Amino acid sequence: MSDENIIPFPRHGAEGFYSIGELPQAPSLEGCTFDTGWSELDGILKFYHGQFVVVTGFPGHGKSTFLFNVIVNIARKEGIKSFLYVPENERFLITKLQKIWGERDGFDHFAYEQCFIQSADYKFYTDAAHTLPWILDRAAFAIERDHIEFVMIDPWNEIERAKPKDQLLTDYVGECLRLLKQFARHFDVVVCMVAHPTKQAGEVPTLFDIEGSMNWANKSDNGLIVVREEANTARVISAKVRECPIAGSTGMRRFYVDPQTGIFTPLVGPAGDQYDPTPRKSYRDRR
Repeated sequence: MSDENIIPFPRHGAEGFYSIGELPQAPSLEGCTFDTGWSELDGILKFYHGQFVVVTGFPGHGKSTFLFNVIVNIARKEGIKSFLYVPENERFLITKLQKIWGERDGFDHFAYEQCFIQSADYKFYTDAAHTLPWILDRAAFAIERDHIEFVMIDPWNEIERAKPKDQLLTDYVGECLRLLKQFARHFDVVVCMVAHPTKQAGEVPTLFDIEGSMNWANKSDNGLIVVREEANTARVISAKVRECPIAGSTGMRRFYVDPQTGIFTPLVGPAGDQYDPTPRKSYRDRR
């Protein structure tokens, strides 16, 4: 066993109490991140194991399609396997992913060996409700059996809630997000959750506009916003980066979205490499 795998004994035998010099640490992220599959996007977003990513945007703006592009990219270029819980896209998922994959060989290998799904179809319902702990239990099974490294849950509002009647929604959301972060770190995977903003959000929603709680902005490691524009273009805004600059930076990249296939293609030059001009409200302004 290497020295780096040995966990120091707590100071004075008190659980979780260490001198700084003895505190167990994760390996440095330097050299441990992996690309999104688009060099143009890598400057503002990098993935790493143990990361919790929140993606928001209005319905129909391409959040799911963007992430399907990511899953195809990281499978093809990094060999990374994914686990999906996507009730709204499950019925036509193979067709959507095949269009994004394109005419190149290898889709069968991807479909059978690199991409896995927990179905939400009513035929597979038992007495167990499809709550967040249930979904994560299924994801843990996939991680252990099929060596998953990327978990996509889409969307938040399709998950059955187990909120006690006397608990505030914001506290319940906070507990769920804490569970997602702990899951990502414990299993050393990327966990990506899609969540819709409220109807009262402005033209360009922020992470603070996600329905239920400001915890979506506070607890995420990376926060992305997908905004569909005219002429089949979309903006992908990196609104939060906890491990900056190793895991990216705040900013924006613009993509052309093929209306037939859903393929995201980065726009280059001034048309694609711009920072988001939308003013951001401070935490206090949004309370």
